[in-house]
Amino acid sequence: MTYGIFVPLLRYLKLKREGQLNQINRESVIKSIYDDVEISAGYFLLLSLANLIALCGLIVNSAPVIIGAMLISPLMQPILSVGFAFLTGNRTIWRMALKKIILSLAVTLAVAGIATWLSPLQETTNEILSRTSPNLYDLLIAMLAGIAGAVAICTKKNFLTIIPGVAIATAVIPPLSVAGFGIGTGSMRIFLGGFFLFFTNFVAIIFATCAVLFYYGFTPTVDSYLGGSSLRKRIVYLASVLCIISIPLVYTLRESINQIRLQKLVQATLKQEFDKQGLSRLTSFTQKEGKEGALEVDAVISTTKYLSEKNIAVSEKNIGRNLKRPVTFRLEQIKVQPGGLRDEPIKPTLAPVTIQPRRPMEIVGDARMQTMRLMNDEMKKIDAIVAPATVTEYTFGINSRQQEYPLELQIRSDSPLSEGQILLLERMVNADLGIPVRLRVSITPFLPELFFAPGKTALTEEMKKSLLPAKDIFARELPLQVTITSYVETAGKRTTNLRAARERAEATASFLTKACNIPQGRIETTIVRSNPSGSPRVKVALLPQPEKKP
Repeated sequence: MTYGIFVPLLRYLKLKREGQLNQINRESVIKSIYDDVEISAGYFLLLSLANLIALCGLIVNSAPVIIGAMLISPLMQPILSVGFAFLTGNRTIWRMALKKIILSLAVTLAVAGIATWLSPLQETTNEILSRTSPNLYDLLIAMLAGIAGAVAICTKKNFLTIIPGVAIATAVIPPLSVAGFGIGTGSMRIFLGGFFLFFTNFVAIIFATCAVLFYYGFTPTVDSYLGGSSLRKRIVYLASVLCIISIPLVYTLRESINQIRLQKLVQATLKQEFDKQGLSRLTSFTQKEGKEGALEVDAVISTTKYLSEKNIAVSEKNIGRNLKRPVTFRLEQIKVQPGGLRDEPIKPTLAPVTIQPRRPMEIVGDARMQTMRLMNDEMKKIDAIVAPATVTEYTFGINSRQQEYPLELQIRSDSPLSEGQILLLERMVNADLGIPVRLRVSITPFLPELFFAPGKTALTEEMKKSLLPAKDIFARELPLQVTITSYVETAGKRTTNLRAARERAEATASFLTKACNIPQGRIETTIVRSNPSGSPRVKVALLPQPEKKP
């Protein structure tokens, strides 16, 4: 009974498909496929321009710029050609399309990697991070977009509007730009995440293209003059790859869902704790995974009465109890006026109010607090740009003889900033504050020099304590290496002093490896015999990793 209901529908779909097959110009489709696999200098120029535009959008965290790069990118056409060759078994198109894809990958990764390495801005933005953890929805989007692209090629209907939309939906160029960014910054995690997203889109588009072309009658049996091997084997291989890559995509989707659920739970818990009618209300909050499994929660509330430290501590315990996990809680309070402002009638009999002038101490104090609030925000931006270096101290004031405001930064780093970096920081502060600023930068090393007693080679407890900050710096996964320079003592036997200098360098390297978790491959030691001071000492420097030569 149920089967009889679907018979007319199946008969209608069959007749509809036969009518569509008669409208397909097969020679025109095949010719357009051949045109798309041709390799030309103009193609790679357009691809590189789209790549650089996407990279700039990723670095400055601008979604409109990234969308513009998607529209320019010509990478979608050869991917659809690979799907055509995969289904029909056309060896000529397969070789040409695959060669074009491989060259495109190599050029895109190389251009993005070199441009990132030369860029002064290498901070990981939200647009970059969003393309390092693909999930099952990315696979579904790429498959649906591949269907639309293949239909546009076969029917030639709305081709000029569908293909740009497909390019935006699948976004094949931004993931490759992210992978190149990972190469330029030395981050394997970012490289693998971006490349895996591209590979997911690539496989899904091919699968969808094969399905659409098969629907429109493109099969090895019909197109036997094109040549090809067993379609069944190729489909099984493609489906196997699709299933394999779906496993990590399902896992990342599950993680995303868990994060969303956790965020909703945190929001509900914070509202329960701070949404008190007439007293306080939750304004915003952020959360992130902290150290040792603790959840770090930062919240902002509007309140008519400031909460005490004791009340905040109680709230932190309640939040941790509701979330059933350890929580590190930080709260920012904004005091507000309850209700509206009351209009009071003017009484002529009242004596005029005398406004007492503010004391100089109050004026200077308020100016200092407001200035420090602005400058602290600027220091956070500067820290992000000069990382792994950090601003340890700053001085901002007024010069009576110059219109520019002097700003002096004390930066902890083992490599000096270039004139270009200093100029970039100065222009950024000028633009943010809207005033002319003259920037001066002084550098202090990350770690102090280690001075040994004559003949001693072992590290003292004070020396070990001074080296421990290296652990926190390397925990940030920055592309750094350690250079240990051991200066030979001049007094005494030369051979004995040289051996002692090597032992000091080895002791320092051993402590950094065991106590600070720094890989041995990122530690270099140098023995220097010329020592003007004459006393035995060791200098430890944290420097950017040099570019690997091919």
